[in-house]
Amino acid sequence: MKKILKAEMWDKMQYLFRKYYDRTMHSVYFYDGTIDEKTLVEVYSAIIAKIPVLHSTFHNNFMRPYWTVNDDYTSDDYFELVETDDVWGYLDKFLGTEICAQGKVQLRVRLIRSGGKDVLATLCNHMCFDGPDLKYFNSKVAETYTEYKKSGKLAPEIKSGTRSAEQVYSMMNEEDYKHAKSLYKNVSTVENKHTFPFAENDGTERSRLVLRKLDKASFLAMKARGKAQGATINDIILAAYFRALFKVTEADSPLTVPCMYDLRKYIGGSTAGLTNLIGFMPCTLSADYGKDMEETVEKVKEALLPAKNDRFTGLYSLPLLKLAYTVFPHCISEIAIGLGYTNPYIGMSNIGIVKPEECAFCGMLPVDAFYSGAIKFKPYMQLAFTTFMNEITFTIGIRGNDKDAKIFYDFLGDVIAEIKAYADSPLTVR
Repeated sequence: MKKILKAEMWDKMQYLFRKYYDRTMHSVYFYDGTIDEKTLVEVYSAIIAKIPVLHSTFHNNFMRPYWTVNDDYTSDDYFELVETDDVWGYLDKFLGTEICAQGKVQLRVRLIRSGGKDVLATLCNHMCFDGPDLKYFNSKVAETYTEYKKSGKLAPEIKSGTRSAEQVYSMMNEEDYKHAKSLYKNVSTVENKHTFPFAENDGTERSRLVLRKLDKASFLAMKARGKAQGATINDIILAAYFRALFKVTEADSPLTVPCMYDLRKYIGGSTAGLTNLIGFMPCTLSADYGKDMEETVEKVKEALLPAKNDRFTGLYSLPLLKLAYTVFPHCISEIAIGLGYTNPYIGMSNIGIVKPEECAFCGMLPVDAFYSGAIKFKPYMQLAFTTFMNEITFTIGIRGNDKDAKIFYDFLGDVIAEIKAYADSPLTVR
């Protein structure tokens, strides 16, 4: 009989989100040399074997969902070496692939080789874990590969503790624990319902990532300019995003952007096991969002100040979800949560810094890298971004046609133009 794994709260929530997006995360690393594919497969096999949820099948049981752990899988189920002269053409198709929760393995890896250079692309089911733990997973692959090549020992060390969302409360004192467990406020409720102006469906929609980069010089100038204004990089990008959104949506009323918020801060920065531990931090600006970026940055700072000063930011609604999944059978809890939960039409996720040394294979550092969240279905969209070597890669995952791709490519250009204008402007606010 197969081993059974409990489906944790965020496993079930991510599955519920299948109505809104494909629940698939993406990471891509570029190298100026090649990785030994045979060794790499052995490393992946050893690591995946230590993470049961990655080789499991999800069962959406009407009473209590669960995973069954598979042992009858091979590397052919998740790994392939691809040799091509069109790396980006292949990536465009591969990154639009959805991981099926009912499959044997919840991960797909492609080692893409072209002209003596490799690209390592990974897809992962978001039900298994989130962006921070995907970064952790990738770093363990590189670390284990390097040690295996060096010593001949294949013994990956992977965290294997609880995947429960309840761990977020584990380091709180009694008073904070009681307060955090009483935060039933539904933060998904957003009064303004602005949507992004997608193109009309024409039968040619497909899943794809739209990408644009902010160059190093502009990033460093933005960072310095923000420091002078007392603004974080996240504040600045959110302000640029707001300005571009107000223009493209032609909104004349407040607009809310829920930002993803890493709850690992409450437990020292790392989960006990690979899992999801992300909350929401909504930010709302009125249609009077400022005549220029400096004013909009100030308005973003002001709007986020209550959340930044709140000891429990990101924890709201978790007790409500826990209650629904505890009291009702799963089929009823999905209906109840679906009625109360409002998926944001527009969102933002700062996936953070990608450090090249954390994914170096025997000293071979990546020359570029980016991560992206799930691909959203119309009318939903989310801006995601990662920082690598003082460059930012902005991504928006959509299921759309070529006209949509052009709209979003131009939109990212507007976001970047706002950032560059800000970086080049003199400081006037004190």
